[in-house]
Parts: sequence; C-alpha cells; structure tokens
Amino acid sequence: MSANQFEWEIKPDQGWFRFGLKELFYKKGLILRFVRRDLLASYQQTLIGPLWIVLQPLLATLVYVIIFSKVARLSTDGTPPLLFYLSGYIIWNFFTDCLNGTMYTFIFNAHIFNKVYFPRLIIPFSTVITASIRGLIQCVFFLLLLSLYHRDFPQISVSLSGILWLLFFLWMVALFAVGLGLIISVLTARYRDIDNLIQFALRLFMFAAPVVYPASMIPEAYRSLFWLNPLTTAIEGFRAAFLTDNPIERSWIWISMVVVSVICLIGVTIFKKLEIKVLDTL
Repeated sequence: MSANQFEWEIKPDQGWFRFGLKELFYKKGLILRFVRRDLLASYQQTLIGPLWIVLQPLLATLVYVIIFSKVARLSTDGTPPLLFYLSGYIIWNFFTDCLNGTMYTFIFNAHIFNKVYFPRLIIPFSTVITASIRGLIQCVFFLLLLSLYHRDFPQISVSLSGILWLLFFLWMVALFAVGLGLIISVLTARYRDIDNLIQFALRLFMFAAPVVYPASMIPEAYRSLFWLNPLTTAIEGFRAAFLTDNPIERSWIWISMVVVSVICLIGVTIFKKLEIKVLDTL
C-alpha cells in the first residue's frame, strides 16, 4: 500500500519545530468544551457566581487605593487612583490567570493525557481563552468606570484606537504568559519543588511591573532594564490609551514584542519536544 493511504504515522521522535497547530483548528469543539468546563467550575457553589469576575478586581483595587495612595501616598501621575490601580490590576491578574493555568498543564491533566490522545496544547490554549473572557469582562467594567470620571478629568477618553491598543496589549500579555507557562510546566512536572520557587518569584515579579506605581518613578539608570519587561509596556500602554495624554514610545512596544515572541516560541518548542517524556515521568 502507498504511504498516502495511511491515516496515522508513527515516528520515533518529535521534531523541534513541529507544533501541530493545524490540529488545534480541527479540535475547536474540544477547546470550547474545556473553556465551558473551566468557567463553570470556577463559580460553582458560590453565592454570587460570575459577579466575582468584577467584584474581585474592584475589592483588590480598593485595597491598593487605601494602602498605596492613602497610606504610602505613591504618585499616580494625576490619574484617579481607582482607575490607575484597576488598570494595573486587570493586566496583572490576566497575566497570572494565563500563567497559572498554563504552568500546571501536566500536573492537573495527567489523568487525561494518560488515557486518551488529543493535542496537549489544547489545555493551555483553552486556559488562555477562559482567562481572556474574564479579562474582557473586567475591561468592559473599567470602560464603564471611565465615564464617571470623564467630566472631572479631561485627559480621560475612550476611543476606538484605545480599545484596539487594549486588545493588542492583552494579546501580547497572553503570549508572554503562555510562553513562560509552557517552559515552567515542563520543569514543575519533573521537579515539584520548583513550584514553590516560582510562586515566590511571581509575588516579587509583581513589583517589577508598574502595577501599583507609575513608570515615571523608576530612576533613569534602571529605566531601560525596567522597560524590557513586557508587562511594563502592557500596563503603561493600557493607561496611555485611556488615562493620559502621553503615549509610550513605539520602540518599547517593538522590543516587547520581540521578547514575547522569542519566549513564546521557546515555550511551545520545548513543550512539544518533551511532552511525551514528561508524561512518562508522571
């Protein structure tokens, strides 16, 4: 029989750059089922259900306003503190949602992977879609709050270009989180104690991004290193799109995109190359 008559092809090894992205398109129904499962599981047996999507960032932002604005008296560059901290929290929360959902891909789904075959990238991909739904709802809530401050703060505005920039920054953060998460998922599946180190580093990493302070507070000597963090570009770009009249430099956006693309490519490559070997160790 000719080779093209066979539906399955078994090879001894997985190539470095065979990502199998075409399979994700054919399995879109399975992706939607995982997204539905994650959304339902997140808010089952809760009193207010999906309202936590909005209430959680609002409560966290109010705590930031009290601690960092009222007590520590950190500058917000003339921006209303509620909007300033909410914008930073939305981006940070979206990043941690995508990262935490991706980095435990093997640990939380080993019982599925060992029973039936499907493209393993479906799990992190569905996680990002779930986090994106929550993130977009929070962004809509943020835009509604903008209308309450527009009269007193003329620099605040909502425009189509601002919304498009916001979607772009969310997409960039998602790629960044997925790339890091896929790399970490391979490590934590083999060495469980790395998880404790990652959680500690993640708490510190929050203060390496301008979540609770403006980028203008960073000394000039450290500014270049500070802007290499893609979250800095995303958070400051989010605020520049709606809260200020000072756009960020386009060069930092390009640099962030290069960093994100490299990390995402490395993450997907390592994940696809080692996924079978990692499952053998679980």
